[in-house]
Amino acid sequence: MATLGISTNTRLLGTAIINSGRLVDYSIHLHKQPWSTSKANLIINRLEACVRRYCINNIVLSIPHEYHQTKASQYLSDCIYRHFKKKSITVTRQKVETLYSLCSQEQKKTKKALMEAIVQLFPELSYCHFKEQRNKSKYYIKLFEAVAAATLHEQQ
Repeated sequence: MATLGISTNTRLLGTAIINSGRLVDYSIHLHKQPWSTSKANLIINRLEACVRRYCINNIVLSIPHEYHQTKASQYLSDCIYRHFKKKSITVTRQKVETLYSLCSQEQKKTKKALMEAIVQLFPELSYCHFKEQRNKSKYYIKLFEAVAAATLHEQQ
């Protein structure tokens, strides 16, 4: 049973596919165009192709803190949820705070600590982690959140 983890806002889309504890695929996509319903449809079509390719039966959608949510990001999240529910795919919403349970007890619960915990589980992401440390603007955090969401779902 493959699980698709999604972490998105109106600009970045991070996806990760976990199957039997193995990271099968992961990606990050930047959508630069201004927000519109056609942009939401473009994102859903990208996700739909991924669902078909990997025979996904579970989707975990990472939901950011309320103060980070805009009307557009809420609309996108609701569209993703409704679209895949119609296709009889289990869609779970997971608050971003729960992802930090993957960090060790003694670590402060930060994005950096989350990325380090994910790299410990999936060493193949170490290059993305290295690049993220060098970036001025954070780019890969949505990817790591997607991996964390799918991982937590698989562990439950």
